[in-house]
Amino acid sequence: MITVLTSQVRNSLAASILGSGTLSIYPKYIQWGTGSGIANGSDETLFNPVQSRVATSVSQTTTTTSGDTVLISGLITSSGTQNITNVGLFNTITGTAIGTLASQIGSTDTIINVSGYANFPSTYPFDVQILSEVMTVTTGTAGAWTVTRNTNGSNRTLNVIPSTTQVVGGNNTANGSMFLKTSFGGGATLNAGDALQFKISLQFI
Repeated sequence: MITVLTSQVRNSLAASILGSGTLSIYPKYIQWGTGSGIANGSDETLFNPVQSRVATSVSQTTTTTSGDTVLISGLITSSGTQNITNVGLFNTITGTAIGTLASQIGSTDTIINVSGYANFPSTYPFDVQILSEVMTVTTGTAGAWTVTRNTNGSNRTLNVIPSTTQVVGGNNTANGSMFLKTSFGGGATLNAGDALQFKISLQFI
């Protein structure tokens, strides 16, 4: 299992310590995904997010010294048979925009063609995540977008990304900001009605 605080949260925590900001990425909502991948701090969304986001309970508790831990708890019930591979905490309940690549893209391509583009913002810029690479959409029309590759500290995907690969909205979309992401091995296979209770502790030591 790999759990990371996202780059946006690291920035916000540092600003709070310096007294120049507040933690705007508050982890109120939880969602899971079924796609493959390893969580990275550069991630802005889940691998293949599914189902609606669910409200969590967030409290301050004590592990070693008084008030040193944030405890986040959320229960998600599966709507069908699925293999859960990653979970994330978000500051908004709104689900993100999702589309697919209409044609493959190579490692040097800066124009991507997207089916389902109407789900995404009509103003620029905004971020999308394809596999583990974050791209910033700078302009475009009718789903033919010009992008800046490997943004937010993500690594460029060196292999050809095939058509029908999922395109998921990131920053500056309805996605909001992701606080934390966990990916876990072979995943957990659930049937309809199965539920998972996630309890995440963040301890400052």
